[in-house]
Amino acid sequence: MKILKLFHIYHSFLLKKWYLFLYLLLMIMALITTLTILQQLNQDQSSFKIGIVDKDHSKETQLILGSVGKGSHLGKNVSLKKYDEHQAHQLLQQQKLQGYFVFDKGMTKAFYKNGSLPISVYTYDKQSTKSVVINQLTHSVYDRLMLSMGGILSFSHLADKPSDNETLMTMTDMLFTGLNRTGAFDYEPINIYDTGSYYVVTGYLLSIYILCLSLYTVLKMNQESALKERLQMFHFSYEKLTLVRGFIAWFYTLLWSAIGFIWIHHALDSPFRNYNWPTVTIELLYFVTMMILCLIIIDLLAKSWLNLLLKVGLSIIIIGFSGITVPTIFFQHIFNNMIVGQPFSLVTNQMLEITLNNYILDTHPAFYSSLVVLIVMLILVLVWRYRR
Repeated sequence: MKILKLFHIYHSFLLKKWYLFLYLLLMIMALITTLTILQQLNQDQSSFKIGIVDKDHSKETQLILGSVGKGSHLGKNVSLKKYDEHQAHQLLQQQKLQGYFVFDKGMTKAFYKNGSLPISVYTYDKQSTKSVVINQLTHSVYDRLMLSMGGILSFSHLADKPSDNETLMTMTDMLFTGLNRTGAFDYEPINIYDTGSYYVVTGYLLSIYILCLSLYTVLKMNQESALKERLQMFHFSYEKLTLVRGFIAWFYTLLWSAIGFIWIHHALDSPFRNYNWPTVTIELLYFVTMMILCLIIIDLLAKSWLNLLLKVGLSIIIIGFSGITVPTIFFQHIFNNMIVGQPFSLVTNQMLEITLNNYILDTHPAFYSSLVVLIVMLILVLVWRYRR
């Protein structure tokens, strides 16, 4: 039986059962969309929007405002923007701002006169975590500004008749150094995964497995008992059908993998950069290939209830113990790190790191060795069945 004819038969079956394929895609898209919306809502709730009100209107305060930028994001979840006092107060009452700083009138003169730097802080409560963080940020900014302004004051006293341009340049440099743009506002020193973003990525990986298993199973529906009896007349026909079915499922799953990754990348606005596409391609190709190899080997080795039991076991490993539903950190030191080191866990961890942090992990020894073992196993099974 020609391989190309088998491809044609399976594609004809897919066209006849197009509604099953459509339902499957809609279910997967609904899953990813729901997770993305939840992630965006969670991100909006966890962000800090802080205003700055300048009542001093001095050259120094203008430099401070220029150094932090207008509406720029400082740190991972903090945005700082200039407002007038009335606007800032209204936004605070509407809880659209978590708080705002006020550079009081005469702030610069007070500093040059007695070394104080009056900055007022307004928040809509005093007990919430966000209010505490804002007050801590104020102390951090205050300390940095005091150091910077002190350096500026020392320069103006010690320099030998500096020009206005030299003074301005020194003030700018010291303010930038003192504020440290990201450092002053980086209230999250440990880089951890946001829960919403984590489950968007793992939900995407879950959708790949669901599509792969579903396509592979739907295509098998075409093999009715009468057809199986007829196929027994042809040597190695069942094996050819299984391989072709696996290849078609592999191809369409890879297609969704590429589309799905582009989708979640834009939805999450992740730091992922295009120069890491080769790594993503390898991970997705590996992930889909490993799943297809496992499914083909199970179908060639086991029948009836044992076949079902092995596929349930594979699903438990991928969904339950690869980090898709429960982070792999909870499986550390269990079975001598075998769960964390299994191939599907390696893919999950790498996809999380590269998507959310644009970071590539070191390649685990089990990554390629697992693939080689499965390929060799498939070849041995095919040779054994061919000679039977």
